[in-house]
Amino acid sequence: MGRAGARRPEFAINRRSRWFDILIVGAVFAAILFNLLIGPLAVVVVFGAVCAFCLFRWERLPGMVLECWPLFLLPAMALLSALWSDVPATTIRYASLYTVTAFAGIIVGGGVYRSAYLNGHFLAFSIYSVASALFGRWVEWGEGAGDAYAGLAGSKNASGDMAGVATLVTIVFVRAMFKSNRRIAGLAACGLFPILGWLLVSSRATGALIATIMASACLIAWLFSERFERQVRGGIFVGATIAAVLALLTQQWWLQPIFDLVLNASGKDAGLTGRTELWAFGDHLIAERPWLGLGYGAFWLKDSVDARYLWDMMGIASHQGFNFHNTIKEILVHLGYVGLGVAAIMAATGVTMLLAKTMRLASLESILAFTLCFYFAVKMPFEVIGFDSMHFTTVTMYALFAVGMRRDDLGDSRSAPSRRGAWRLGVRRGHPVA
Repeated sequence: MGRAGARRPEFAINRRSRWFDILIVGAVFAAILFNLLIGPLAVVVVFGAVCAFCLFRWERLPGMVLECWPLFLLPAMALLSALWSDVPATTIRYASLYTVTAFAGIIVGGGVYRSAYLNGHFLAFSIYSVASALFGRWVEWGEGAGDAYAGLAGSKNASGDMAGVATLVTIVFVRAMFKSNRRIAGLAACGLFPILGWLLVSSRATGALIATIMASACLIAWLFSERFERQVRGGIFVGATIAAVLALLTQQWWLQPIFDLVLNASGKDAGLTGRTELWAFGDHLIAERPWLGLGYGAFWLKDSVDARYLWDMMGIASHQGFNFHNTIKEILVHLGYVGLGVAAIMAATGVTMLLAKTMRLASLESILAFTLCFYFAVKMPFEVIGFDSMHFTTVTMYALFAVGMRRDDLGDSRSAPSRRGAWRLGVRRGHPVA
């Protein structure tokens, strides 16, 4: 028999191991990032990760659901839209996939150890970024502008988004490694920056480039504030946060000019994006069914005449994997103003709680989540964020909202079996909070 009270090796993978949580997070993101390569297997892996969490972390489910219940509103709305959809079976299918994706995101941000949120992110995005740089592909881009690098993603814009998110995750991971005196791991992670920079620039994804530069500046300011005393640190963090919030509130006046400036500087005609015609068609669809929309997943179908017209107009030969390149318009087309209201309530609740937690605790995980929130908020006027099934932005958005909603002020003690209450046990027995 072993010595009484002996602790198991930290790297052991068992029901209570942090590595189990890291693997769950990494599996969810890796499956979706490599979706183009593994196809339907991505759904199997994500669903398997969700089932593994429910089976081996069942004691966390009640608390997670109670804390993050507002995040179930939009998936419920998507499922209910089958009642008025012209293709109810299709709506149920895609809405079910969206619900699984959202639940996976809630687990990533609200169910696993806090440290697994960061480490699982880094594990998946680092592997994907290296593989994308080694085995990716070039695609045609514009007239006379040369080729763009799409990596292993479905498009150059998606590749740019993944490189941008990977950059932010790597910055925080490096900080975490140096903060915990794991300098070798931190230096090794720094080797990803040249790869990520090349992927981001070569993708020619203007929105991702602008969002990454802005988010990185705020992220570095937030991380830099840790070096000072509490009052100074709080002032720097509050100042950077106010600047970020003001930038989001006023982006309708400054973002489009910068967007056009970068396009022109890179030799790309802004008109090539075709967003003006696409948005006008979307407005027409919204006007026809304004309150409840067409039903989730009920428009971009191969037997839809309107969808085929837009695919042909935008040069989408595969007739799949497309959207209205605007988050609000995409929601309005599919779920109407009622759905948009539900999404707004969910997002406002998540952002408010995440901001309050980040300003109060300023853990690396909450800082990363708030930075990703800012990154994707900048892109929402030009891309669809958090509304596609089996898409990494959907997992990311639900995860960062869950980070703000989870009650983890006492650390990761929720995972420990409790006879007195899971929240107090972690503190009394000295469980780590990382």
